[in-house]
Amino acid sequence: MTAGMQGRLFGRSLLMQAGWNFERMQSLGLAFCLEPWLARCWAGQNGAARAARLRHQEFFNTQPYMASLVVGMVCALEEEAAAVPAGERRDQLVQRLKTLKTAAASALAGMGDALFWGALRPLCAGLAAAGALVLWNRPVWAAVWAVGAYLVVYNALALALRWRFLRLGYEWRDQIAARLKEWPVQRVIRALRLAGLILVLAAAGALLRAMPLAQGVIGLLAVTAALLLRAARVSAYRLYAAAVLVGSAASWVGWR
Repeated sequence: MTAGMQGRLFGRSLLMQAGWNFERMQSLGLAFCLEPWLARCWAGQNGAARAARLRHQEFFNTQPYMASLVVGMVCALEEEAAAVPAGERRDQLVQRLKTLKTAAASALAGMGDALFWGALRPLCAGLAAAGALVLWNRPVWAAVWAVGAYLVVYNALALALRWRFLRLGYEWRDQIAARLKEWPVQRVIRALRLAGLILVLAAAGALLRAMPLAQGVIGLLAVTAALLLRAARVSAYRLYAAAVLVGSAASWVGWR
């Protein structure tokens, strides 16, 4: 896989969700992403090339950022199948490819949700909140940098990982599960979550200190309640509703 081909696959992988549908989820996006690679692998094999395109329009769904690992693995396995003459051996490789793709998509979905949605994104949001409080007394445009920091940090890390995952998927082939076991993924997720929590609590503490006493007390109670509800594993939507109600009450006290 040359750098140029990797760049084409990477660019197309960013549009994988554009073809999302309820029937086959990300299948159209995956087929679109793989098109340059399939065209090269199966060049001159018209029937086999068409079959390769069609098999990647079957049901497929995973966490979009982790999909690069699957794309890289599929590229390696398609290359392997295309190098074998048509016959039983090729059919076995194609069937193995389908099985591994489905298994990898399912396994990576949960890991990706925990890493990106449940750890990295809250950490970057906490960073933005802390930055906004530091710039609270500055001109309004200065606080915009806090929002920019969230977008830049989160997307820089996410895009860098997606690029790297594409190459790793190609190199690891069918060993993705075994290789990921060697990575301290769960420890990284816990560390990111802890860092995000510390940032949010520090930002909340700084904000409470700047509030009038009545609002500060209500805010402190809100933070305490949120931590207790989270420890009790209450639904996130109920947490949001409670935060809105407490915030409204605090604002009302301030207006009074």
